[in-house]
Amino acid sequence: YAEESANPIWKNRVDSWKERKNKGAARQRVEIPAEQRITEEGAVQELLSEVVPIPKTQLTSYRIVIIMRLVILVVFLSYRITNPVDGAFALWLTSVICEIWFALSWILDQFPKWTPINRATFTDRLSARYEASDLAAVDFFVSTVDPMKEPPLITANTVLSILAVDYPVDKVSCYVSDDGAAMLTFESLVETADFARKWVPFCKKFAIEPRAPEFYFSQKIDYLKDKIQPSFVKERRAMKRDYEGYKVRINALVAKAQKKTPEDGWTMADGTPWPGNNPRDHPGMIQVFLGNTGTHDVEGNELPRLVYVSREKRPGYQHHKKAGAENALIRVSAVLTNAPYILNLDCDHYVNNSKAIREAMCFLMDPQVGLDVCYVQFPQRFDGIDRSDRYANRNTVFFDV
Repeated sequence: YAEESANPIWKNRVDSWKERKNKGAARQRVEIPAEQRITEEGAVQELLSEVVPIPKTQLTSYRIVIIMRLVILVVFLSYRITNPVDGAFALWLTSVICEIWFALSWILDQFPKWTPINRATFTDRLSARYEASDLAAVDFFVSTVDPMKEPPLITANTVLSILAVDYPVDKVSCYVSDDGAAMLTFESLVETADFARKWVPFCKKFAIEPRAPEFYFSQKIDYLKDKIQPSFVKERRAMKRDYEGYKVRINALVAKAQKKTPEDGWTMADGTPWPGNNPRDHPGMIQVFLGNTGTHDVEGNELPRLVYVSREKRPGYQHHKKAGAENALIRVSAVLTNAPYILNLDCDHYVNNSKAIREAMCFLMDPQVGLDVCYVQFPQRFDGIDRSDRYANRNTVFFDV
């Protein structure tokens, strides 16, 4: 009765919906060819990273040492607590509290060591699975404040190591936050952008590691190892001369900034006053030095984007120091590049592994592992410390056994 008395137009719509639904069900029932199923199953098995088991002998011996230390620690604290010093009770109580605090800190440090996990990445599988255009973009954040305390040459080396990473240039953007609004930082980035036109192609041509020139040229190793190009020695010598000239120019900028500030404030090369002469009251400044539409390297190739950012500051407002500077970088990068991933570095944290971003993507872009990964933390390695790292600068308790 309902079908006979229904509106003809409505009836036609219902029939068309049923027809589309039947076609969709038929498509779902189509079987995938056997050879295609094998390929897809094989692709699923090709993980971009895997867990590397730690030898049981090494792990068991370390756990025994942890237990022995814990027993000794409990005995020591029991003795200290049950034997107060009546003549200096306040000093005894203070020392016991500190000892308990350090004991708890040590126990917390042992948790990641009790069941450590080592992982290996497969960057070759990443390259085979994703084209260069399909890799996720990354925005690098570099923060600096006072160029007199954080030398511009160190910041420049960090920037150069970022620009030379082994990753598609259109997927890399480096944002430098100058929270001190220093003209010295701005001018040093001008020189850095010009030197990067030579340094970046040199690194990629000869697979240079690390790609921070100051630390590469200071290495006391056989730099000819694994180098087979006849022109390497000649080009390396020329690059070292160029870098020394670049250092002289940076040092000249530093010497200029160390002089007494002019009464009218600093003036830029084009004669205009520097907007950041008052570091606590100045407008926001953004300058794009390199990018897809900017200057190319000496071989005519594109360079990653390099952006200078100094956020606006006004008296009477809370700027939240580095956290506020990071928020400003997020807003600027969201407009210019809006990369799905961000790598945050201090001005003295250069990238010592040019494939670090690819290795991170082995976790973040893995179709199975990546679903449960929120961020990737790189361990810090420091230069200029003793071999045993007696002051625990690297804090290896979190990632080394």
